[in-house]
Amino acid sequence: MAWLVVGFGCDLAGDDGFGISVAKMVAELAKDTPKQVSIEVMAKRILAPEFVENIRSAEGVIFADASATLPLGIVQCTDLQALRQAELEQECCTTTSTGGAQMSHQCNPLTLLHLCNTLYLSSPPAWLYAVGASNFGLSENLSSMVAALVPKVAAQIIDKVERESARSSSSSSLKH
Repeated sequence: MAWLVVGFGCDLAGDDGFGISVAKMVAELAKDTPKQVSIEVMAKRILAPEFVENIRSAEGVIFADASATLPLGIVQCTDLQALRQAELEQECCTTTSTGGAQMSHQCNPLTLLHLCNTLYLSSPPAWLYAVGASNFGLSENLSSMVAALVPKVAAQIIDKVERESARSSSSSSLKH
């Protein structure tokens, strides 16, 4: 099985192209990863329900995106499984539900993970690497601060995949 790295955002909206830039760099760096670690990379402008099939067959998933809410230049790695679990626990405690189908323009990593679990009973480990950005105007270029973080975050993602792959390999060998 391969790890899936999904970089998303609009590469025509300045810093919003961060996720796509990271995905492209991860694809380059992945060529030098050990042969036992397989990484599939997707660079997309939007997240869509169709990507659930890719998530379902992944050993783990890492998303990369720009954030308008994080302070500029801050990189944050969020464990999406833990976040999803916390949201599920909170849902169980509330009596109202919004219900209804999710529109594709409302997809986010948690929505895709929820769909994957609902449709396929599959819940691979997942993380989101986000960077605080501020330039979302019409531009094909990242701001200098955000551009400088692309190689750093891409390297962190490769390291994460290698560590998690080694961890899952050692735990599966202990089970046999």
